[in-house]
Amino acid sequence: MQTTYNFFGQRLVERGIITQEQLDEAIRRQQTTMGTRKLGEILVRLGYISKSHITEGLADQLGIPIIKLSERDISQKVRSTVPGEIATVYRVVPIEERGTVLVVATADPTNINALDNLARLLDRPVEPALSTPEEITEALNRYYGHRQESVESMLSSASSASSMSTLSTMSNLSGGSLASLGSLSGDSMNMESISMDAAAAAREAGGAAAAAGGGDEEADENSPVVKYVHQMIMEAFRLRASDIHVEPAKTSILIRYRIDGEMREMPPPPKRAQAAIISRLKIMSGMDITERRVPQDGRIKITLGGKMVDLRVSALPAVYGESVVMRILDKSGLMLGLGQLGFCAQHQKDWETLLHNATGVVLVTGPTGSGKTTTLYASLHNLNTVERKIITVEDPVEYQLAGINQVQINHDIGWNFARALRAIFRQDPDIVMVGEIRDQETAEIAIKAALTGHLVFSTLHTNDTSSSFTRLIDIGIKPFLVASGVRAILAQRLVRTICSSCKAPYDPPEDEKERLGLHVDWSQVHLVHGAGCDNCNKTGYQGRLGAYELLLNNDEIRRIVMAGGSATSIRRAARRSGMITMRDDAWQKALKGVTTIEEVNRRTRVDEPLRADEPADAEK
Repeated sequence: MQTTYNFFGQRLVERGIITQEQLDEAIRRQQTTMGTRKLGEILVRLGYISKSHITEGLADQLGIPIIKLSERDISQKVRSTVPGEIATVYRVVPIEERGTVLVVATADPTNINALDNLARLLDRPVEPALSTPEEITEALNRYYGHRQESVESMLSSASSASSMSTLSTMSNLSGGSLASLGSLSGDSMNMESISMDAAAAAREAGGAAAAAGGGDEEADENSPVVKYVHQMIMEAFRLRASDIHVEPAKTSILIRYRIDGEMREMPPPPKRAQAAIISRLKIMSGMDITERRVPQDGRIKITLGGKMVDLRVSALPAVYGESVVMRILDKSGLMLGLGQLGFCAQHQKDWETLLHNATGVVLVTGPTGSGKTTTLYASLHNLNTVERKIITVEDPVEYQLAGINQVQINHDIGWNFARALRAIFRQDPDIVMVGEIRDQETAEIAIKAALTGHLVFSTLHTNDTSSSFTRLIDIGIKPFLVASGVRAILAQRLVRTICSSCKAPYDPPEDEKERLGLHVDWSQVHLVHGAGCDNCNKTGYQGRLGAYELLLNNDEIRRIVMAGGSATSIRRAARRSGMITMRDDAWQKALKGVTTIEEVNRRTRVDEPLRADEPADAEK
């Protein structure tokens, strides 16, 4: 591997704390799968260094002292130089005065913008010293009585013109996070890394905000509401959330993130801030903020930590106000190799053969949020060469891919999947991707196109591979067209993966063993789980990976389909031909320490027997 220079990492190598090979591996991870994280955190996650090494290395790199706040007694005179509200927002602790210079302890001395803002606010030079986030928190609690400013106080202050200037300066999020959303560590993204796209900015600068009546407050980039919304998005991205839910209730407003498929509740803002927060989100996404009676959809483009991220926004009228859900669309997942999606060796081999040699319809099935879009886009990325013309028809276009012609459905003008398909096949495509097959007309056009030599990808909402055949027949497609046109069906679910930082051996509960339905000598089965740590928020899981089953159509299955056979008959035939079921695939991942049998039972069919005699695939 070519060595990449990194000052912090090279100093660790020079001090003998890590090897050059370990540094190269960490840099490779940063450049591929962990690009939003700092090098120090990656080294900790890989188990190469401890958190104390980060502190020591940062102090060495910057030439600043390390301060043990727990061992210092800071005088009242020094503490009074920084008001408690400012100290907690900027997460600094004053430790001494050197003439006009004030020395403050901080966990992130690299945040120059925050230090500059603090110096302007205090009207004196500020010099940083380094401490740990834990010691900063403990010192703030000890000296300032945990006077962390709540979102409620910040938002309520917006009504006071006299306090706005001080508050907007004090709560400049380039220096820290809103307390109610939890303290961000030193690798948090700065507010300067968030920028709306030009179109959204133009909308805010134009009449959209004014249309709301008194909308200047929402459009003011310095207002606490704006800062709160931006921080909410930033924190969701930091926690690897896939969705942000803003849900009005009778006396409160609920903020929830979907992380690794599970909903997690966040500290809420006050109910009285509901209208301002939702209006802000609607302005950012280009919705009509005066319309609260009908559902609306919009989009936000932002840059987080140097990465372009799209947020697909949906607003739905509810009893206590509009419910807003934001789907975070991170393009980095589209560049994944097929092996990184979670394919086992056999699935990957068969899928790659389909991609490069097949004509016909290839369906991807699964419920909402099962990763179908990621699989399809990663496959299209694999196929995207100058020799192939690829056209997609989507509702909506979730990601914009260079070199691929993407068509947006617009139901308001009658531009639906069927009409779009008729048009795009006159564009001489080699490969077509249809966002979803919803009706007979769309299915017929897609299958007939596949029979004329095209490769057609699409999605279908069914529980497994075999029921996709019967589903197509149920919506009105003739059995002979289904039998001859469908080349393969991929069904998938996302299972949570075990946190690598707290992985430990364990013996599953007896009820989970019984649900698994596998009669084996459990003393010979060695499984692991996540014990729970700070890296996974005590859940034991971090991230998700696909569990798949791939049905390849063959003569026996075609005969069953033509004869009107059931999904059960089709499934039995597929298993006889060697199909690895989703449950088999998930079980193999559990045996390899990727997931747990609790996830196997939760995400796959418990009524389907496992192949006990099938050994786990070797790691590639």
